[in-house]
Amino acid sequence: MTETSTVPPGPGTVDPYADALGFGYAELAALLAMRPGPASTESAAALRITDEASDGEVIRAGASSLVAHGLATVGDERELVVGGAVAAVLSALSEADRRVDVGLLVPGGPGDSVLQVESAEFSILLQPRSYLCWFAMAQAPSMTGAEALLAMISSHLDTTPDGGASVYRRETPGKGRLLVKRDLGGWTVGYKFEGDDVIDRRTGLDDHALLAELTDIRGE
Repeated sequence: MTETSTVPPGPGTVDPYADALGFGYAELAALLAMRPGPASTESAAALRITDEASDGEVIRAGASSLVAHGLATVGDERELVVGGAVAAVLSALSEADRRVDVGLLVPGGPGDSVLQVESAEFSILLQPRSYLCWFAMAQAPSMTGAEALLAMISSHLDTTPDGGASVYRRETPGKGRLLVKRDLGGWTVGYKFEGDDVIDRRTGLDDHALLAELTDIRGE
C-alpha cells in the first residue's frame, strides 16, 4: 500500500467528529505517510513519533491496523483510502499551520496534556494516552482557538485549584511558554523562555486579559 487517497465528508455532514477517535502510533504514522511533506513532519514531531513516522515497517503495520479497525479501506489500486472524520484528522495534521502544546499541571505529578492542531479547514484536539496512542476530537466550532484554551484551562483549575497550565506554540518558540495559575485576585501569568529561569509574573488578570494573552501566544 504505497498510494493513498481521501474521501472528504459528504454534503450535509453536521459533525464529522461525533465521537473521539483513538489512534495507535503506527496508525498515525500511516496517516502521515499518506501526505508526506514539511507539515506532516512537524506534526509527527508534535505527536512524538518522529522515528516511527519514517519507519516503513511501522507505516505498513499502521495501514493494516487502520483497515482492520474500519478506519480505512483499500482502493482498486491497493491504495489506502480514508473518509469522514479520519480524513479530517489527516487533513488537519498534514496541512497544519498551528500546533499548540497545552500542559494541564497538577501539584507533584505530571498532569495531562493536549495538542491543539489547526489547519485552514480543520481544528482538532489530540490527547495522548499510553503507548503513544492519541485520541482526536473536534475543537468546538463555536469557539476561537484561544477561547477553547481558556475554557480548557478554567475547567482544569476548577477541579485542581492548586494546579496550573502551560501553553506553547511550536512554530514560534521565541514567544516562550505561557504559564497560568489562578489565585484569589484572578489569573497569574508569566513567560518561561529556554535557558532563562527567571519568570516575570503578572497577577490579577481577569478572563478578558487572559484571553488576550492566549490569543497572543497562539499568534492570532
